[in-house]
Amino acid sequence: MSVDPALFELAKTLESGQPWPRPVCPKCQTGHVGFSAPTEHPHFMSPEEQEHMDPEWISGTFTIHGQCENPECQQVVHGTGDYSVGVSQKSWVEDDEYYSVYYTITHLHPPILMMAAPKAATDEVKHAIARASRVLFVDPGLAATALRATVEVFLTSQDIASTGANGAFRSAHDRIREWGDADSARPQLADLFFAVKWLGNAGTHEVSDLTAIQVLDGARVLDEAFHRLFTAPDIDAHAKALNTGKGPTANP
Repeated sequence: MSVDPALFELAKTLESGQPWPRPVCPKCQTGHVGFSAPTEHPHFMSPEEQEHMDPEWISGTFTIHGQCENPECQQVVHGTGDYSVGVSQKSWVEDDEYYSVYYTITHLHPPILMMAAPKAATDEVKHAIARASRVLFVDPGLAATALRATVEVFLTSQDIASTGANGAFRSAHDRIREWGDADSARPQLADLFFAVKWLGNAGTHEVSDLTAIQVLDGARVLDEAFHRLFTAPDIDAHAKALNTGKGPTANP
């Protein structure tokens, strides 16, 4: 499974009147979460401000309620965020729709996974992906750092030592290079890990301006690396079995 396109849409500012994205359910991973209309909670304005109010001064926070559409799951997802009023960006605007409300998600609980962990991955890798997903909207820079940590957790599961002989922590760069050099088939995969590492480095800067969409692009790179490592070999093995048996076996 690749990175859910609905997450990219949720990472954008959404204009009132457009359908809300329906991400894959974080619990069952088969159903989609449908959201109801947001409930707005406007910031306080004094009577004087209200008297001379311009519509574009209106802003506040909002809450949103979602639920998995899979009848056997029905997981509830709660969201919060910020909203403001601005000139409509719709291609058509009626007289009474010159302004629109713009919503920006800042938190979802339970979090929508940025990427599905391969079944063959260790529990530690799965937990690392969930950790990065929890802060995607709250702090994209921190999410990028956690995504880099996911690579390091994977390297640990591959017996690539996290500390040197002197007990000091090794850099992610050195560990990725060691893993890539250990097998002639790995250099291209190592390049994918390096890309996630560089994204994580950008997230750790004192002033990070990474966006959730940029982090999701990084998750897409990591997802491709894990696909090649875990999923593709299984598919190749299945194809080989089909070719050898000239068709499916009785008990696939």
